[in-house]
Amino acid sequence: MDLALDIALSVGLLAALVSGRVPMAAAFFAFILAVLLLQRLPAREVLEFLGEPSLVAVICLVVFSSVLGRLTWLRKLLFSRKPTPPGAIRRRFLGVAVLASAVMPNTAVVGALMGPAARNPRIDPRQLLLPLSYAALAGGMVTHFGTSANLITVGQAARQGVEIGFVDFAVPGLVTALAVYLVLLAAGPSLMRAPRGVAASPVPELFHVEGRVLPGSPLIGKSLAENHLRSLGHFYVAELVRGDVLVSPVRPDEVLREGDVLIFVGDLRFIDELMAFPGLEVMEEVRQRSGLQVHHAVVAQSSTLVGRTLKSSNFRATFSASVFAIRRGDERLSGKLGEVELKAGDLLAVAGGSDFFAHPEVRSNFHIIAREGTPTTALSRRQAILATVLFGLFVVFAIFDLMGFALLTLLLVGASLAFGLLDARDFRALFPFDLMMALWGSLALAALVTRAGFDEVLAAWAVELFGVSGTLSALLAIFLLAWLLTELLSNVAAAVTALPIALQVAALTGLPGEAAALMVAFGASASFLVPYGYQTHLMVMSPGNYRFADFLKLGTLVLLAYGTASVGMLWLLVAQAGWWR
Repeated sequence: MDLALDIALSVGLLAALVSGRVPMAAAFFAFILAVLLLQRLPAREVLEFLGEPSLVAVICLVVFSSVLGRLTWLRKLLFSRKPTPPGAIRRRFLGVAVLASAVMPNTAVVGALMGPAARNPRIDPRQLLLPLSYAALAGGMVTHFGTSANLITVGQAARQGVEIGFVDFAVPGLVTALAVYLVLLAAGPSLMRAPRGVAASPVPELFHVEGRVLPGSPLIGKSLAENHLRSLGHFYVAELVRGDVLVSPVRPDEVLREGDVLIFVGDLRFIDELMAFPGLEVMEEVRQRSGLQVHHAVVAQSSTLVGRTLKSSNFRATFSASVFAIRRGDERLSGKLGEVELKAGDLLAVAGGSDFFAHPEVRSNFHIIAREGTPTTALSRRQAILATVLFGLFVVFAIFDLMGFALLTLLLVGASLAFGLLDARDFRALFPFDLMMALWGSLALAALVTRAGFDEVLAAWAVELFGVSGTLSALLAIFLLAWLLTELLSNVAAAVTALPIALQVAALTGLPGEAAALMVAFGASASFLVPYGYQTHLMVMSPGNYRFADFLKLGTLVLLAYGTASVGMLWLLVAQAGWWR
């Protein structure tokens, strides 16, 4: 009976996460609550997971990443003002991304670099943004604190008596990052070309824009054709919403009425074409308030807006701004913008004041694409120097293991608060509640798997079924397990779930536990095939106008290079160099 309960709880959690219908935080909370109510784990042990050092470290680094994203010198490293060949731009850009991600959270690196990449005049953003996400992910494997999966793996392995640190990650991580870097340089330009018939543009195109026919409008009583709305240069009428009725397609002889809402699709750079129509309300706030500016913001995976509409989330009151256009990759949206259910990765065109970037709720819900002429919350020169020094000291202390890592991250956030780089309002807005729930639930799942003996059963089954006997086959089996879990779940959940199984495989095959733990970390970060597998992929999807096929094309090559390099290097270190023996 007890075993059946444990299986039901584990399978239920995995099914909820894979389905995507249940919010991640809600699924993990329900799992934890069920484990406690059914007494599958001691309540004290489950609650102590909240104080797990690796969990504390991940949360602190996520909070501090907002400071790193406001460092202007990181962006200035990217592009020279002198004419530079596209190949040199790619080499420099991706090189900076890899090196920066080795010591900085990759979401902070991608968030800081995607704006300059999107508006670079010498190269199509499609050839930079997705490679940026892949390069940041690979660069994070160079250090033991480069990704949240690395941190969690290191912490959980230490609980099992397996110690891994900076040097253990550095050697295979550098080779793996180099392999991914070279593949991106070689294959990225040809695979990431804009589709035929789609012109390259530094500014995202094909937004869905809403226009309302106002009372007394000269458009009323005339058809679309008569109002010249069928012969626009850069927009077309996709739908018409009349009360509760959705009209699609819209006929040229459709006569407009007061209150009709027209859904246009087109290039946002030419929004003036729609604003020129008298009696058509488009971006009305920008018309009336000259202080408002247009910002592009990508909905974050942890945003409270995911699964909600602009109307139900009370967007205008919450963010002191209004959304006048939405874009979701190449997907066609339907209905009024205020009633579109938002998803992670949606690109919003927002009309807000010059202080929009400074709003505390903005940083925790969006990734901002900085545009020329748009104000940012960049740190002052004094703050930038202070933040750079603080983070430099943090990196030195972390690499040489001069202090407990969790304490070090707490000191980093504490110093940021003390010196004004963050304030209490920032901390509350940036606190990653969803991530905390995922980490907490993942730790509880790993404990349940170990206590129920699933790890031993699954490890023995894998060894027998796939004929795992030597070092190479054991490493490959562990990598594939962790990779499959990360594509289904998340990198953190995959690492925590796969680690106990990997350690059992190591015990059965004679593989050093350190190599098994490292292989779990590399496999858990091998999410390259689907846009929803990793947060940075969602950040670049809409700005780069990527399709699912783009991830499959480039991601398959990157995955092969990443997997071959990481598995091969660990095999060489164990079988040939005798590491960890």
